[in-house]
Order: sequence, then structure tokens, then C-alpha cells
Amino acid sequence: MTSKIRISREKPYPLGCYIDYDKSLVVRSVFEDNVSCGIVLYPAGNNKNSKPLKIELPKTLKRGAIYSARITGIDNIEDYQSYNYFCDDEFFCDPYAKQFYGLEKFGQFVPDADIRAKLDNKAGFNTSHDTFDWKGDDHSFIPYEDSFVYLLHVRGFTKSSSSNVEHSKRGTFSGIIEKIPYLKSLGVTAVELMPAYEMNEIDYTNKRSDKRRSTLYSNNGNISSKNMLELKPNFWGYKKGYYFAPRTAYCENPQDAENEFKNFVKTMHQNGLEVIMQFYFDEHESGTLIIDALRFWRCTYHVDGFHLKGSRIPLRIIINDPLFTDIKIWNEYFNYGEIYEGNTPSQRLLADYNNAFLYNSRRFLKSDDNAVSDFMKAMIAGSNDHGIINYICDYEGFRLADLVAYEHKHNEENGENNKDGTDNNLSWNCGIEGRTRKHDILNLRKKQIKNILTMLFFAQGTPMIFSGDEFGNSQSGNNNPYCQDNETGWVDWKAMEKNSDILDFVKYLSNLRFGHRILHSRMPFKLMDYISCGYPDLSCHGREAWRPDLSGHSHMLGMLFCGLYDNESADKPFIYVSFNMNWTPQEMALPGLPEGYNWKLVMDTDDRGMKPAVKSKTSKTAGKSSLPESEMFTELLADRSVRIYMSEQNKKSTKKKVTVKKKK
Repeated sequence: MTSKIRISREKPYPLGCYIDYDKSLVVRSVFEDNVSCGIVLYPAGNNKNSKPLKIELPKTLKRGAIYSARITGIDNIEDYQSYNYFCDDEFFCDPYAKQFYGLEKFGQFVPDADIRAKLDNKAGFNTSHDTFDWKGDDHSFIPYEDSFVYLLHVRGFTKSSSSNVEHSKRGTFSGIIEKIPYLKSLGVTAVELMPAYEMNEIDYTNKRSDKRRSTLYSNNGNISSKNMLELKPNFWGYKKGYYFAPRTAYCENPQDAENEFKNFVKTMHQNGLEVIMQFYFDEHESGTLIIDALRFWRCTYHVDGFHLKGSRIPLRIIINDPLFTDIKIWNEYFNYGEIYEGNTPSQRLLADYNNAFLYNSRRFLKSDDNAVSDFMKAMIAGSNDHGIINYICDYEGFRLADLVAYEHKHNEENGENNKDGTDNNLSWNCGIEGRTRKHDILNLRKKQIKNILTMLFFAQGTPMIFSGDEFGNSQSGNNNPYCQDNETGWVDWKAMEKNSDILDFVKYLSNLRFGHRILHSRMPFKLMDYISCGYPDLSCHGREAWRPDLSGHSHMLGMLFCGLYDNESADKPFIYVSFNMNWTPQEMALPGLPEGYNWKLVMDTDDRGMKPAVKSKTSKTAGKSSLPESEMFTELLADRSVRIYMSEQNKKSTKKKVTVKKKK
């Protein structure tokens, strides 16, 4: 019966649809130009006696492009569980809906008309979203200098059986929870999720045509033919989605996605881990919707920050929103001069997520000419007003293991004749393309991985690792697996056992970085002796101490971190990292230490045990008259290797430890 239904005008905001406490239906939505538009209510699946109820909205309710209505007189309104909007003959989902039905199975094609939004019921029928217990969720902001970011794809992280996650939890938020002890063992402080909001990963318009084509690709060296759909599932998820709902396909219990994601965030917080959400907005997306969505996730799900991706995002409005004054916001670029107008914020919230470190470290790693100067700049880059996220590999491009095993992309199985994905990989295969059994090449590849990981953890910016890179997960040379919902796109946890030495090395570097404040300082290095201790806070060196060689043919760099600038730790060692990216062994002088101290080698990425070459004469260190007299040593560094030295007091010396005189 529809004769009792009455439709009256309602205020236009906030957008969305729900059953109010008086059992009336409130509808607020944007409808494009149309002849007719409205809402269709669908009964619960177990209620076979009810039929869908279609209600057309009169144009008198329209203000701007928004239709806003309060509908009363709907019989047995509690029987209706979901809804869709219609505009003439087209059906579409409410972009402001908080949960959806029909998208619970990943990769399954669902027509738009069959995707339905859950009907939010403030009157209390069939709802549980407002009963979640957030007690104990008191996670605090982690400064950028103390952060270690781990980027992952929710499904790809644990979907493989090799993850040893319980079958029902594989590829879900609950699967990540099972890996919390592992994440903490790495020293991770923040988990960044690739798009985890609801979406239909199969595009209807392309599926409807069902166009197929024959694609040739290489299968372990054999040319094969395969019929491919014109458009595959969007595994990564960088497309328009339903921005107010957690992805049901990533839930162990899709029917309770809201509470499952809340439990995920709360559990992460209880373990000292931040949750950063990636959001992709296309250039046509409403700025109002973007702001509303971010506010919703902040308030409803207590997330700790956003990585915003897209070309037309209202960054300045977002940054100035009072709700976001205690969370992290990342983007490829911010105009800080315009944002701060010359005033340095008390807390760094914003961060650049650009690829400068990626390109500069990769070029230096493979011994390119004219690379050392840019590499040094990337290593010491810092800012008082914003963070810098450093990474070697992102979701697009080669995995770390493939970076040292392939010079060319191998994306044939994507079905685009290897035309997709970047050609600017800045990679080197160490002598053979792809898989090999040659031990000398395999050893060189592992050494190169350790070399560039050392660069990452010794750079001043916040380190980020993509899931699986810490133990050599490979994608077989595919540098654009956006459509690979299979072993190629999933993390292969079996690689952890094969490459346990790489995993142990990451843990070592993480402990080293966060165990010494000088390696993760809050303030940018000044490269000056501003406490009058005889040494700058950070100094750069070349083949000769105190003389960095930034010429085009240089492939060496030394960095001396002076622990005397550490105001927090009792132990204040000098730490020296020497990079030799030459293809031959090279001699490199170590800078002198205060009298009574010696250098101790604590790490070498080359396992051949190169011995010191020459001991220099006692002298003023490289002519620096302000530095104490000390013996200098010239070390022989293996080709393409990195060493870390740490100062220790000479046991035979009776000299007192160095102290710093405070300036009056």
C-alpha cells in the first residue's frame, strides 16, 4: 500500500539515507538531470512476502542538484533492509552509504543495479554499528622521526596459503591482525592500507560488451596464447568507490564489516600501530564528498591519517579543517609556503610522499654517473615543518627483489602486450635477466638489496617498506600487477625462509636506527658544529675524510653521525656509514675520533671479510684544526658494498670520555 505515503521537504544536509527515530525515511542525495528520480527499498532476504517499494521524488524537493525529502507512512518499514536510487532507467548506489550488499566476493562481476546500500536504521531495527566499545582506544600520535611505515594491500598481504593465516581470515583485516607480532618484530609503527573502501572492481560497461582478445605472453620462456577479458579486476583499487564503507570483500564476516574494521583499528592501536588509509579521488569527484568522507573515517573508525591520491583534491580545505589537527596527511606535494604562510607548526602533520629518494638511491646503487650529489641530498633531506616519507619501492614498479634481478619489465600476463607499466625502472639485473642458479650473481643481488636497505634506514626521512620486500618477495619482473589477483600480486611468505638473512638485516637496521637518536633526529641536520664539540652533527666524506667527492664519476660517500648531539641517550657513539658503489674495491679513509676512541666495524654488506689496507700517519684530521688529533685509517671497501662503523673507547686508554661543554 502506497496511499498512506507522504513526502515532505527536508533540510538538504547531511547527505545520505536513513530511517529516523520516528520511523520516517529521510532521503538526501544528488541526482543528475532527469525526467524522474527516487529510491527503491528492498525487503530483507528472508522476507518473501514483501516486494521492493519504489518511491519517486517530486522536483519540488530539489534545491540546487540535491533532492531532500522526509517520507512517512511506509508500512512495515522495518522489513526493508537495503535500497538503491534510480534516475530515469538507471539504478545507482548512494555514494554516502555506510555498507553495501552484493560486493562480498572479490573479483565477481555484479551489475550496478544488484549492488544495494544497507538501510541505516536509527530507530534500532537490524543495526549494531553504534554499539562498538572503543574503551581503551587511546593510541597517540607517533612523530615522523620515530615512525616506520609498512605499506600493504589488504587482500594481497595474507591471501596466499603460505601466509599460514587461518583460511577464513586470509586476505582480510583479521588476517592483518594475525600478523601484528610479525610487524612489531620489524619495528613497524604505522600500517598504510592501499584502498580499502568499498568498490566494484569489475567495470560494468566493459564487462557488458564481453570483448575478448588473444594475447601472447611468455610463460617461463615458452610463448603461449591466452584469451583475456578486455578489462580485468582492478586488484589495486585505484578507482572511484563508495568512500564511506569498509570493503566487505576484505572482511571475514562481510555482513558485519563496520564492526570488523573498528575492531581492526582498535587492535592495531592497542599494539602501538597507527592505521593510515589511502584514498584515491578522480578529478571529477565532489570536494564536499571528499571532505565528508575523511571526516567520517576519522570520527567513525578512529584512523590515524590519510594518504590522498588524485589530481584535484582540496588540500588546503582539508588541512585547515579543525578535525584534522592531530592526524597525518600525506600527498605527493604540498605548497608549504602557501599553507603555513611563514609560520612553522608546533607539530609536523603533513608529509611529502614523493619518489625523489627512490630515484636517487636507485641511480647511486647501480653506479650511475652524476648520482652521488643527488643521493647525498636525498639522504640528508629534512624539514622543520613537514615529514618526508622515503621508500625504495612502492606498489607500482619493481619489487625490491626484482629491482636487482630484472632490467626490463615483464608484464605480458597483464594482457596489454607489455605496454603497461613504467620503463624507467632504474634497475640492474646483476648480470642475468631473471632467475638464475649462479651463486655469484645471487650473492651480488642480496648484497645490492642490503646496500639499498642501508641507504633507506640511514636517510633522515621516515622509512617505508612495501610488504614482502623485507624478505625478497618477487613478482617475476611484473612492475604493474594492478590486475593480478593471484600469486603474482600476493605476498609469497615462503620467500621468508629462503631469504631469512635479508629479513634479519632489516630488523638489524631498524633496531640500529631507532636505538640511536642521532639516526632519527627530530631536527634537520645543520652540518655544523653548533655545540662546540669539535664535530658537526652530520658530516659527509669521500675517499679522503672530510672531503666528499661529488664529481660526476664519484661512486663513494661517507656519512659521520656525531652522537654527542644526542640529548636523550647515555651512550653517545659516533656512527660512520661508508658507501662504495664502485664495481671494484676502493680505499676509503675513516675520519678521526677523539683521543682514546677507536672505530669498530659493526656491519658489512659484503661477506668476504675485506681487511684494512693502510694505517695513516698521526695528524690533524684532514687539516681540520678544530678537530682533536687522532690516527686515521684507510679501509679497503669491497666493490658495491656498505660498511657501518661505531666508536668504542680504547680499553688501553686512560683518557676520560668526551664531554660537551655547554655554551653560556
